[in-house]
Amino acid sequence: MPRGCRSATEYRFGDEHTDSIVRTAAYHRKDFCLSVIWFSSREHIDIRPSIATPFRRTSNVGLGSLDRLPLELLYNTLLGLDMHSLFKFRQTNLTSRQTVDSLKQYQMVVSHGLNLLCASLRTRLAIGISLLDFYNALCTKASMLLQCLKGAPEIQVQTRTAVRKQFHLTKVELDQLRSFKTLPEIYSMTESVQQPHALLQAQPASSERNQKFNFMGSCALPYYDKRTSKVEHGMSCAGCQLALEKDIVGARSESWAFEARDKVYARDGFLEHFRWCEQAQVLWRSSGEGSKRPTELPEVARRGGSFNMRE
Repeated sequence: MPRGCRSATEYRFGDEHTDSIVRTAAYHRKDFCLSVIWFSSREHIDIRPSIATPFRRTSNVGLGSLDRLPLELLYNTLLGLDMHSLFKFRQTNLTSRQTVDSLKQYQMVVSHGLNLLCASLRTRLAIGISLLDFYNALCTKASMLLQCLKGAPEIQVQTRTAVRKQFHLTKVELDQLRSFKTLPEIYSMTESVQQPHALLQAQPASSERNQKFNFMGSCALPYYDKRTSKVEHGMSCAGCQLALEKDIVGARSESWAFEARDKVYARDGFLEHFRWCEQAQVLWRSSGEGSKRPTELPEVARRGGSFNMRE
């Protein structure tokens, strides 16, 4: 790591300073959320109450033969249902709606994962995602790099035509593979407008040419901490952005510097990074330890990214 980026000694701080350190030296980079499938919060205003709020009246109609199941077994069954079927079941009657709404996992998904839920329903991928799968993804904490969107094998997709040509499949064989239709939207870090494509998961022969499709098949999801019941949307380091702007890294380390700048942390991951990030510490000290805006705060950090806002 170049001099000026990594501090010579570990920076130590008390728990009482963690909130102000995060507020001063970290920022939520909205570019990443906007580069993939994204919906304006305005689109959720009318949807959220209808899918998250139970009716305040009782019903004499039950669940039929499902009423014979022990409650725990019924809940486990619902957790294993794919999201499309779960929504169909929820619409059966008032009792089914109240039963689904009583599941904590369902409430967390519709409260904090509505973008991904809408994306999976509109692309018709919801038939392959169970409520438990969705909830577990919401509760998974992991650092993310922009490079993951570009090259991670598990999210590589390409068009049906390209897959058929690459693997020499017949039409019958191709139809047996699950595909999904993307949504017309603005995608990737270049903010390019893309029309719908029929895509399926497959490692392309040329990943560079197909990178745009990875963005079209992805959606941002926050992290829900089951222990604290807090939600994190990821944070980037303003200090790493500052190091780039100061040209501290030099040409030989430029690739590393962009990877560091593009990394997204959970809160505890960022605080660990801060201990050794010299430029983040510069921002912290220039802020009077959180009492004012840092004098060298990058414009990108202040704006929360460089993309044009779409709200």
